[in-house]
Amino acid sequence: MQSGIQVSPDLHDAFTSFSSDPSIFCLPVTISGESLTPLPTISFSASDDFYQSLPQLSSVLQPKTPIYLLLRRPQSGSSTFSALTYIPSNAPVRSKTLFASTRATLVRELGSEKFDGTIFATEENEILGEAAWRERDAEKNGSVGPGGVRREDIMGEKERELEYVRRAEEEARIGTPGRDIGIGGSFARGGGRGPFGSGSGAGIGIQMPVEEDAKAALSGLQAGGLVQLAIDIPTETLKLAASESGIDADSVQSHIPPSAPRYTFYHYPDSDVVIFIYTCPSGSSIKERMLYASSRNNALGVSEEQGLKILKKIEASSPDEISGERLQEEVSPSQDQGPRRGFARPKRPGR
Repeated sequence: MQSGIQVSPDLHDAFTSFSSDPSIFCLPVTISGESLTPLPTISFSASDDFYQSLPQLSSVLQPKTPIYLLLRRPQSGSSTFSALTYIPSNAPVRSKTLFASTRATLVRELGSEKFDGTIFATEENEILGEAAWRERDAEKNGSVGPGGVRREDIMGEKERELEYVRRAEEEARIGTPGRDIGIGGSFARGGGRGPFGSGSGAGIGIQMPVEEDAKAALSGLQAGGLVQLAIDIPTETLKLAASESGIDADSVQSHIPPSAPRYTFYHYPDSDVVIFIYTCPSGSSIKERMLYASSRNNALGVSEEQGLKILKKIEASSPDEISGERLQEEVSPSQDQGPRRGFARPKRPGR
């Protein structure tokens, strides 16, 4: 999956200048509007020393804001370039998706042959730490790092889990396994084993046992009612987390926990519209994110089996995004917006 965002003329010019000026250490890049655009460059701190210059990158790193860093690595009188994608683990879901799916476009349009390597990072210490870079170099060269341990040996499992989560979250948004999602690899169809071993919801679109009271609550959902399902992680079972009646649209967000994923079914008052709301806070654990993302279709299927007709779907990372105004827009969209399809991304709070 590609985002459709392209490299701007300004970035082409900035990259040309960056490539020809050996005093420039880093060219940061962001997404502005519908284009990849350059940010102010960062010079080497001391005579082309890559490692001594790493701390300067902290000036452009923010805990919830993805960014691309094009880095110069001096080598024997010449230079090589690396393209680093930084997507913090607690960044908003929409930003994660946008930057991940645009990553390949950035390198391709600037010239893949100009880059010695591409790197994906989710933590600042993976960028600022000299040890992390030396371990990458050792791994690339086929040698071992300090203590005789390869970086892939100590990071491989975590990285595999994170990539699986990214893929599962992407499938939850687009509902189309088997597509390239711009971060390497593609979804496997069917029920393969996941990063947590057998029985852990590894297959995309997994089937999960459902407790009877959850089914009963769904089948009895009336206008103004709210039913919320949660996954019991140890048993990997869908269970009833809440069943409420007489809930007005403005108060729905107060019934959604801010620190744990949930599937919420809300029957909008005085209508026949049932809205499915999938929330997954950025601080959720890796296994929670994986299970909820890959079980979304199962939750929808269970609701349909209980007689619900889901007409609208919303995905959000925070209950704050589920405002009464947003829900009303789903039920009665503005005439100039046209039909909504798939998962709707809520507007940011305050807009």
